[in-house]
Amino acid sequence: RELTPEVDEDYNEAPETQVTCVEIESACTPIQENCCLFMKDIAVVKLKTKVNYTDYIRPICLPENCVDPPAKTTPYVAGWGKIYDYYIPDEYEYDYDVEDQMEDLEVQKSMSKTSSEVASVGLQTEQAGFLVYRYANTLMERKLDLIDQVHCTSQMKSKVPGYIVCTSGGTCRGDSGGPLMYEENGRWTLIGVLSDGTDNCYHPERPTLFVKASHFVDSLISRFVQPGNHGDKNDTCATENARKECVTRFYEFYNNSLTYKTSSRNLLPSQ
Repeated sequence: RELTPEVDEDYNEAPETQVTCVEIESACTPIQENCCLFMKDIAVVKLKTKVNYTDYIRPICLPENCVDPPAKTTPYVAGWGKIYDYYIPDEYEYDYDVEDQMEDLEVQKSMSKTSSEVASVGLQTEQAGFLVYRYANTLMERKLDLIDQVHCTSQMKSKVPGYIVCTSGGTCRGDSGGPLMYEENGRWTLIGVLSDGTDNCYHPERPTLFVKASHFVDSLISRFVQPGNHGDKNDTCATENARKECVTRFYEFYNNSLTYKTSSRNLLPSQ
């Protein structure tokens, strides 16, 4: 099956003139040692044709190999993932059509939400309503805080490998694969690629995990982006079967984790 990525210039539902479709010549994912929580969730993709830069399609600088971002860096994440609005139905207009629309937008009812909780996401009201999750129509960004490996390991309750970067959260479903980046002297540099977050987008119970780009600069990325330096794919890239098996194990791990979490919650005593 031939892959054709869409490079979206501005909006999630942009007109055709703002979307550039480019065919993929080849893709390489690293050979995995861990197909569970800390999978090396990164790939290098070689396009068949060049992409013209515009005001909205720009390159990003790669870090030096195995180099961490500067101290006191302010990192940002960007993506078209889900955001939520607090919807207050009009008692005179609220009908089944609105209710059905809410379900389509994966509504989560929050009738007991207090004004202080709502204020934490930028909205203030004492009326009961719904949290309406939807995908953003414009590219969103958010400032995050980096968490060092020691504190991340403590919060994750599992040893965090060196190719993982941890942040304070702030991402949501649909942001996966997005960049964690920082700006220095007018240049944006890639720190990592979003791999895993929590179900609670605004108040995550644990760190968000990014795959550290600098860990793969020499071993993976440079072998494909430098002219004439593609390396031996057998030593660098996972086979298609190995990739599929690893992804399957990855999702099985998450399904088991979700089942465990649900069972644990069901066992909690009622208040």
